[in-house]
Amino acid sequence: MRKFLITILTGLTFYFGYGQAHLKPEYDNAVKLLKAENYQEASKAFSDVLSKATDDKLKKFCFIYRAFSYNGLGDFKKAIADLDDAIKLDTSDLASYTDRGKAKAYANDSTAIQDFQYILTKDSTGEQGQAALYYLGKIAYQQGKFKQSIRYYDRYTLLVTDDAEVYFNRGSAKDMILDPAGSIVDYDKAIQLDPDYMEAYANRGVAKINLLTKNGNIQLTKEQAADACADLKRAKQLGYITVDDMIFIHCDKK
Repeated sequence: MRKFLITILTGLTFYFGYGQAHLKPEYDNAVKLLKAENYQEASKAFSDVLSKATDDKLKKFCFIYRAFSYNGLGDFKKAIADLDDAIKLDTSDLASYTDRGKAKAYANDSTAIQDFQYILTKDSTGEQGQAALYYLGKIAYQQGKFKQSIRYYDRYTLLVTDDAEVYFNRGSAKDMILDPAGSIVDYDKAIQLDPDYMEAYANRGVAKINLLTKNGNIQLTKEQAADACADLKRAKQLGYITVDDMIFIHCDKK
């Protein structure tokens, strides 16, 4: 899940005006380690700063960034605990709820949904609201709630019209409810936004075949399969080799 990452701050000069200025070099070094993806050392460095910090704003950012370090290490339980602490220090910061929801989702913690739904009660259209809709759509899909996933993505695409991944995700959900025509529309949009989206070409090719065969016509002519085969072959050209079987069955045997 690559979206909606909070930008790592490099300064925070304001937060060092309360007798904490001597911690700035240590804090900046911890941030540098995190940006370099040296998560083990970054977590230790933030822990050192936390052991000396007295300012709540400094503590909050140390908890957040140590949580990011734990996420990088795959230790999601510790990340969630740190984000719990960050939220206790600032309950109004919706971004921390987004980050905690993401960590919970990685940990397969069902309460991730509660974090994202809470965000929507405070922000239904802004950046954090968009993040909530995105992750709720993904979680619903993973739970097999495909119609619900589509509804979340419907809301998201009203706010963000240029996100190829979400159109792809919604198309995949439509495939799961046997709506190949609807999924093709979404894959069209995903490819329009990202012409090298190999998974979208693959899925669109399969959806086109499913649309042609859904009434029992399983023996497609070369002409009938041509459009779908073009998509499948384009996906393979881009590196998506899992389409080989579909190409063999529907394209190469003509």
